[in-house]
This record gives sequence, C-alpha cells and structure tokens, in this order.
Amino acid sequence: MATTLGGTALKPDGWDRSGCEAFQYFLYNPDTGAILSRTPSSWAKIIAFYCVYYTLLAAFWIACLNIFFMTLPDGHPKWTLDGSLIGGHPGVGMKPGMTTERVDSSLYVMAAGSEDEVPTNDDGEGDKNVDYAVRLQKFFERYDNTTGLVDCEDEPNEARSRDQDGCIFDTKVLDVCATFPYGYVVNLDTHNYAQPCMAIKLNKVFDWIPTPVKKEDLQNAEYELMSDNLKKRIEKSIDPNFVWIECNGRYPADREAIDEVIYHPINQGIALKYFPFRGGYYHQPLVSIKVKLRNDNSNMFNQLVHMECRAWYDGVEHSTKDMLGLVRFELMLEGRS
Repeated sequence: MATTLGGTALKPDGWDRSGCEAFQYFLYNPDTGAILSRTPSSWAKIIAFYCVYYTLLAAFWIACLNIFFMTLPDGHPKWTLDGSLIGGHPGVGMKPGMTTERVDSSLYVMAAGSEDEVPTNDDGEGDKNVDYAVRLQKFFERYDNTTGLVDCEDEPNEARSRDQDGCIFDTKVLDVCATFPYGYVVNLDTHNYAQPCMAIKLNKVFDWIPTPVKKEDLQNAEYELMSDNLKKRIEKSIDPNFVWIECNGRYPADREAIDEVIYHPINQGIALKYFPFRGGYYHQPLVSIKVKLRNDNSNMFNQLVHMECRAWYDGVEHSTKDMLGLVRFELMLEGRS
C-alpha cells in the first residue's frame, strides 16, 4: 500500500478568477451573499461598532473641552499683566504702517515736494507720499465705530472702573494731523515740503492701568533720558494723569537735522481716562507728531533721520532689545541734492 508523505493543499473556490470576473465577485458574491468582501451581517456588526466607538470618542472630546472652558474666566484672559506672556509693560506702536511687501521695515521714504494726491490703489499699497496718507486714513476710520463706548469729554481724567464703559477717542484732538492728507502732500499755503504726521499709540494690554509720573521723582535716575522741556511740562501740568510721549532724534546728527517735533494734542500726553483695555471694542488713544526739518540745513533732503519715541509713566521699562516702552523709525525726504 502506498504511503502518503505529505498533505495536499486545497485551493479555495474562485482562486483562478481574474480580471472582470474577479472584480464582479468582489462587488457581489452570489455563493456567499458577500458585498465588497463582507456579508450583510458582517457589515451590520462593523457599522454598529464604529457608530458606538465614534459616539463615545466625540462625547469624551466634548466633555474634555467643557472641562477646559470651565477653567477659563468669562470675558477676559486667565493670565493678565505680569502673569501673562505679554507682561505688564506695553510696547509702543505707530501708524501709518508699511506696505504688505515691507511690513517688517521702519524706514519712511517719501518725496520732499510731492503734490500727487492720486494713490497707487484704494488701499494705499504703494510708495507715494499719498499712499502713506491713505493707510493712515484707513487706520483713523476705526474710530468712526463707537459701539459700546461713551463720550468722556466732561468726565474726570481717571482710569475707568469695571462698571464703566470705555471712552470714545475723538481724533479731532490731533488737529492738523486728523485731516487728510496729514502733511504727506505739499500744500503751498502751509508748507513747501512734506511734513508727515505719525500717530503714536500704546499697544493694548488687558487690565493695564498706567501710574502717572510723580513730579517729585523727575530728578531721579530713571528719568535721566527725559528732556528738560518735558520735565518742565509735567511740573507745570495741573492734571498729572497722563502717559507722556516724547520723540527725538536718536543720534546727535539726527537732533541737529530736526527743527522741531510738533505734538497733537499739544501737551503730548495720553489721558488716563482711556485706560484700561478690558476687551470688546476699544479706541486706542493717540498722540500725533509732525517732524519738521531745519530749513537752513543744506542737507535736509536725502538725509536719513533716525527717530525714537518713548512713553513715560511711573515704572516704565525702556528696552531697545525687546522694544519695550519705545518705538524707533527712520525718515528720509528725497529731493534736490
């Protein structure tokens, strides 16, 4: 009798199917009733499993999200002032901003005698003098919206309490720097070369209330870089509740090139009543400056003038590395040599 030396492999039904026949049997197998390789009962079980699985997963995710929201206070950030990444000392900003292409630049280059009042486009995305003016105008348009704000003109110059609405900032206090084209375009009735206005502001820090400079501290070392003119202004001020803004040339050559810096409002101060910022719609208070170069300076045109604007209040920190408490920019009027 013959001896079987090994088992024989049995080939499954349909092992030799190929091409269209194999694909048809994949879609539906009449022998087993399988659809896409699974029987109806198998499909029912796997669908039921994943319905339960993803329902529980979604419920778990929603529960975690609700627990997270329970740890956050309503209407304001959890970490504020020194407990936050921003800290309790705001940076100083300025407008108009640069074009999108040069958003990281601080160099304002403009034609000294430009009379062109036609911007490059509606957004002022160009290098003409009037383009700067258009971008500043668009920034000022934000102040037309007074939603949730109140007129505080006749109210005491004090920080707002939690039950008080924020104050409307009327850009009319900026005088000539509130009227288009803000000195960027020559007006032979008032000036024969560009005298651009810059709007200086403090960046928003939630719940931050500045402490005004104390007159008796003006001779202390922390105010060494404050000019004598500003010290006298503060000493003579009847109302001390302001954050003071001061702009100067950064280097001696820059200071020699500047005839004067004109401030609007004239006291070069930001009133305390515009603080603090507590969310919602908010008008950032402004001080505008107009830089006038010396007419007797033969190099007034094509000279790069480095400017620095500092905010002054009690406890201010000025850091050129982190740009705390100050802002720097460069100004050049291109004209005849």
